[in-house]
Amino acid sequence: MQDKEQFETLFRSHYGQMLMLAKRLLKDNEEAEDVVSEIFEEVWAGTIHPFANNPAAYLYSCVRNRCLDSLRHLKIKERISRLITLDTSIAIMPSEDHHQKELDRIRGIVDTRLSDRDRQILLMKYEKKMKYREIAQKLAISETAVYKHLVNALEILRDNLKDE
Repeated sequence: MQDKEQFETLFRSHYGQMLMLAKRLLKDNEEAEDVVSEIFEEVWAGTIHPFANNPAAYLYSCVRNRCLDSLRHLKIKERISRLITLDTSIAIMPSEDHHQKELDRIRGIVDTRLSDRDRQILLMKYEKKMKYREIAQKLAISETAVYKHLVNALEILRDNLKDE
């Protein structure tokens, strides 16, 4: 987007309601802020063009779709987070052999199928419990790039785990 004033007007007019919608859908304030920030970052970058007949409806659709994507990935995220937490805990009981095998399988996929950047961002998000913003700052990349790397990593994991 080239027009700073037009962007500021769009932001001031719609940010609050977009954030409320994201919070209602995600039930997570920080994740909702990340979603809305990513959308406005894409508007500024020119990836999203909401200046049609009804920019509000277009932006709310973007929020809804991004939130639905996030919720769709939530189940696999929780599973990975739980298993990575198990991996980093003090000890895993021998009776949890099944969990160890599943953890080893996921670790194998993470180590062999993900790119270095995808792996790094996935581990920062789920092992170190860092926020999108923190990861972006640490790696000197945009929050949108962090989101895209996580989506890619989770899709690869989901595709490799779906035969279970």
